[in-house]
Order: sequence, then C-alpha cells, then structure tokens
Amino acid sequence: MHPSLPRLVRVLPRSAIALPERGRPPLRLYEELPKDSRKPPTLLETLLKEKEVAGPNYPTNIRIEPISSRKTFAGIKRDLITPMKALLRER
Repeated sequence: MHPSLPRLVRVLPRSAIALPERGRPPLRLYEELPKDSRKPPTLLETLLKEKEVAGPNYPTNIRIEPISSRKTFAGIKRDLITPMKALLRER
C-alpha cells in the first residue's frame, strides 16, 4: 500500500483544539527539554571529562588542544597569529 494524503493526515474536531476563550491550555505534543540536554556533548567535552576521571592514568598519546577561534586572536597582528597558534599546540 502506498502512502496517501488521507492516510497521513489526521483530522481533529474543533473541540479538541484548545483556544484561549475556552479557558483550556493548548495541547502539548512533547515536553520541552532544558537547554543543556538539547545538544549532545561534543567530543572535546567528552574527552575532557574522561581525562578528569582517569587522572594520571589517562593515555599520554591522546592530546587535547584548546580551541582557537578568531575571537581568541582578535587583538593580535596578522603576522603573529601563526606563531601564536604554534605555541598553543601541545607537543
């Protein structure tokens, strides 16, 4: 059977729709999630958490370098940005 418009659309009676003049709150199709849980943690956050938990047992071959964005180097001259990025990298 192929999907068709009548098969996909569900018609609601007017009494099911909450209107302010009827004094009922609108239907909630889903609960709103808090802002913290809307996005999954990034890989960087996960690795930092694992490093914190492991302490000195964390593998030395996994390097976590700080994020360097344009805002980080906003007040620095262009010819100095590349050497500054090299200083931030872990060796």
